[in-house]
Amino acid sequence: MDQRLRRTERLQHAFEFRAVFDRGGCFRTGVLRVHFLRTDRDLSRLGLVVSRRVGDAVVRNRVKRLLREVFRRSKGELPAPMDIVLLPQGPPRTHREYLEAYRRFLAKVQAEAACAR
Repeated sequence: MDQRLRRTERLQHAFEFRAVFDRGGCFRTGVLRVHFLRTDRDLSRLGLVVSRRVGDAVVRNRVKRLLREVFRRSKGELPAPMDIVLLPQGPPRTHREYLEAYRRFLAKVQAEAACAR
């Protein structure tokens, strides 16, 4: 599996984010909120929404780097291509906390995919 995060693997336009929020599902933890929408594309895409409440620009950029890394390393574990929007909740967390929250989301999605078969 290609470990890079290419430009084509990112949500870039407001209408793409809006589609995920309006038609997709939502998974919440205390650390992370994940909105997701299954697509018929060949690959999964990531979008990030990090509000100013998380911190100043330096902190927000660090959080975004951590979240991109979490997605990049585990994008091959998704059972089907989907658009994913990650929204961190509360104060900035560690990479491990974001990873654990995302893994809980992956487990839920994988279980749903197994039930659908």
